[in-house]
Amino acid sequence: MTINYDEQRSFYRMSVDCHVEFSESGSSEKYQGEGKNLSATGVNFITEHKLTEGQELDVVVHPVIKTVTPLSAKAKVVRVTEDEQTQKFIVGISLDEVN
Repeated sequence: MTINYDEQRSFYRMSVDCHVEFSESGSSEKYQGEGKNLSATGVNFITEHKLTEGQELDVVVHPVIKTVTPLSAKAKVVRVTEDEQTQKFIVGISLDEVN
């Protein structure tokens, strides 16, 4: 069986519907996001909170299935784009240190 995979990524991205909780490193203020996809090295999510590339975050990805342990990690923002229709931000982060 052959899988046609056009993207040149090191790891496959899996679509997910999950809750993402994050804070800027060193801050106790928490923000919310909606997870869209997940790979071995990163997460893509949508949030109302504006972030900037290079920003360091503490992230917890809460799976929909409550018996699955949440993913907790230190991460870095690698991409931010604004969705003009929803006024929300689409954020791509790289997972630097998974706890």
